[in-house]
Amino acid sequence: MLRSYAAAGLLVPAAVDGSSGYRYYSTGQLHRARIIALLRRAGIAVDQQAALLAERCFAAGQAKCTYGTGAFLLATAGTRAVRSSGGLSASVAWRLAGTPSYCLDGQVYTAGAAIRWLGEIGLLSDATALDAVGGGVTDSGGVTFVPSLAGLGAPQWRPAARGAFLGLSLGSTREHLVRAVIDGLAGSVALLARSVAADIGGPLSALRVDGGLTRSRLLLQAQADLLQLPVEVCRTPDATALGVAALARLGTGAAASLDEAVGPAEVGSVVEPRIGPDQAAERLAAFEAALNAVLAVSG
Repeated sequence: MLRSYAAAGLLVPAAVDGSSGYRYYSTGQLHRARIIALLRRAGIAVDQQAALLAERCFAAGQAKCTYGTGAFLLATAGTRAVRSSGGLSASVAWRLAGTPSYCLDGQVYTAGAAIRWLGEIGLLSDATALDAVGGGVTDSGGVTFVPSLAGLGAPQWRPAARGAFLGLSLGSTREHLVRAVIDGLAGSVALLARSVAADIGGPLSALRVDGGLTRSRLLLQAQADLLQLPVEVCRTPDATALGVAALARLGTGAAASLDEAVGPAEVGSVVEPRIGPDQAAERLAAFEAALNAVLAVSG
């Protein structure tokens, strides 16, 4: 890769295992004496890949979605490098004992950011009111929201796309708009899951989720409905930190295996679909039609 960018002489860090220990010098002052300490650290991972590890997605085809500022769905793809045919990113998930594991990665750039925006324009008092306002109606009243407020990531890759409410009428209320945003986030993730299923050659069996927005029961239910899958909610929203901590345990010898390092599954609850596959397909088709309309007018 360096040769292809005419940078063959560039010095880059060596690739190491995610559990590798490494040392660095830390300097400080004790009274009037300057001290230098040799510190040992272990545990290196990208944030989303760390969450994938923490949610015990070890086997090919297991997937998680983190709902933070954006929503990031990653699926483990095994120990052979993959290339997505559906527009997803493909990358190393982690490397242990010299063997890399790979993953597929899809992104919704604005998830929690879209909820924050609702507050900024006066539709929510704050994020904690999301379910109270969105739950004030049984559905979005025919309104569809495409959450491309900062462009579209995988699999469309259209950075110039912008968000849109479609299907507005004189009967549309604040509650309908908030509910449409919730449904739009769930629809975006459902399309990513469909792309993952096409790449791995079969549907997901469940989706494990973490992140601040998993506090929204409306979002979790909308997600389970559109996926037609159980949504397994991590007991803590901070799975990323747990994943790095697990690699550190492995690297420092505090755990003898990856299974021991990660520990038992921390599933706080499981949300099951409440609608049938026909209704789910109809809702997802309506969202996809709105998405295509946004793409048609985007640069």
